Amino acid sequence: MKKIYFITAISAIFILLIFVGNGLYAQSKATVENVDFFVEGETLVINYDLEKAKTGELFNITVNIMTKAGKKISAFSFTGDVGKGIYGGKGKKIVWDLTKDNVYLDDEITVEVLAQSEMQAKPVSVGGAMLRSLVFPGWGNSYVKDGGAYWLMGVFGYAAAGGAVFFNNKSYNAFEDYKVSEDPVERGQLYTDAEDYQQKQKALMFGAAAIWAVDLIWTGIQAGSANKKARSQKVSMGYYYNPVVRQPMFSVSYKF
Repeated sequence: MKKIYFITAISAIFILLIFVGNGLYAQSKATVENVDFFVEGETLVINYDLEKAKTGELFNITVNIMTKAGKKISAFSFTGDVGKGIYGGKGKKIVWDLTKDNVYLDDEITVEVLAQSEMQAKPVSVGGAMLRSLVFPGWGNSYVKDGGAYWLMGVFGYAAAGGAVFFNNKSYNAFEDYKVSEDPVERGQLYTDAEDYQQKQKALMFGAAAIWAVDLIWTGIQAGSANKKARSQKVSMGYYYNPVVRQPMFSVSYKF
């Protein structure tokens, strides 16, 4: 009994450690750097670098244009390295067509370039994730993380539950045979077998319950964390543009 319980517990902990590692790996470390811009005719040209991006990682690039007073300017006519599906790297360029948006720059403005990794967690239904994990351990985590080998926890959970049912039947059959047997030696062995099967059944049952409990707790944590990240923005780098001196001035903006 102790041996089976020990193996089941170690398996659950091992899977949990894998999930923790996967969760940490999924976080992007990319940053927007070296933002600069200048007016060119009737356009505003914005240059930036997208550093520390993972190979193949895609980003959703957005631009905020605001006045000195903090009022956001309606700016939509962007072209270049902006929008979804932008890879990391140096020498990124965005062009804003001022005439299409009917904008005339006669005041200081702030330009912010924001990058959100498309690998990052998106808002999820905590209740939906928990329900999935209740049906099949690991399904809820897979839903939150949009993939991953979380199904292994379900395999372990159902294997333990199936083993518990199997040994419960073995224990029942051994005890029934014990009740009708007339051989003292055989009766003693059947009784011992019935107890042994019952202990194994309990160990596997507790192991399965532990896997379900751990996964439900972990799914709730993962879902809450994903929603928190989805609501937050990273530090963005930008510049003020001063139309008097006709040059940008460095700034840093924090989005909460």
